[in-house]
Amino acid sequence: MTRHAGLRSLLFFALGLAGLVALVVAVDARAIGRALYRLGFEPLPLLVVVSLSFYLLQGVRWHQLLRACGARLRLRDTVVINLAGQSTGLLPLGELTRVVLAAQGTGLTLGAVLATVTVQELLYTVALVAVAVPGALQHRAFGIPMLATLVVVAAILLLLSVPRLWRVMHGVLSRIPPMRRFLPQLDNLQRTTGVLMRRRDTAVWSVFTFAGALVAVTLFWLVVEALSPGTIGWQSAALVYTISHLAGAVSAIPGGIGAYEASVTGLLIGLGVDPSTATAAALLHRAADKGLSTVAGIAVLPATRTRVIAGLHPAQG
Repeated sequence: MTRHAGLRSLLFFALGLAGLVALVVAVDARAIGRALYRLGFEPLPLLVVVSLSFYLLQGVRWHQLLRACGARLRLRDTVVINLAGQSTGLLPLGELTRVVLAAQGTGLTLGAVLATVTVQELLYTVALVAVAVPGALQHRAFGIPMLATLVVVAAILLLLSVPRLWRVMHGVLSRIPPMRRFLPQLDNLQRTTGVLMRRRDTAVWSVFTFAGALVAVTLFWLVVEALSPGTIGWQSAALVYTISHLAGAVSAIPGGIGAYEASVTGLLIGLGVDPSTATAAALLHRAADKGLSTVAGIAVLPATRTRVIAGLHPAQG
């Protein structure tokens, strides 16, 4: 990662934080605070359990992909490394932490580990969009865009999985001057991810990917339900969460900060939630998801480095 890319990431991160602050101020910070205060403490234990369940499923799913690349890891070690990697999830380039930790612990190259994360995230996106389609069909304005998104992501998976299709895409990209410089990296990514995608066990273990998508949506729905009971159903929550997740992903802002919250707030308002409660839901979900995982990741990170990774690679310990 170049210095220029790092500075650009920091700039986007600062803009995202500024946008988040602007959203809170525009909606009314006091009203948001009152909405959160009315929540009480009763729902919090359930939110914690559901949130951590997602990262458990994520670690279990990642385990197969790492093993497919030759990593000799116990399932417990993979889950711990995955959780430790969340310690910097809200920081610029922080999503690479679990890649680095896994490479250190397994001896795999960074490129190989990055390929496992790429496959995992692409499959998760497919699962999330598929889960959101029923809710999108209930709201006609979102039906066609959601189906189109599913087709696009599925097409990307096919390009990475089928060498013949990739050769056609390679020829197209080679005629676009700005893309030529990235072709060696893209070719290497396609080769590595393609091997993983063509494995039968990758498809079998994808049940954990879909389970993770269901848990992620359920956490979001529980947050909205706790703040505004009966306002939206689970399927509508799946639609709001998926669109907002994608908005944060394409925003180029680390963790989607600002973009995710703005999308959640706007969509919930459109579904009948009052502005202050909608914003409170976006903030509470951020805290219950990325906030909690960041704290948990920080808590296990020292032990991960000194015990798990050192134990797997004594020469590096």
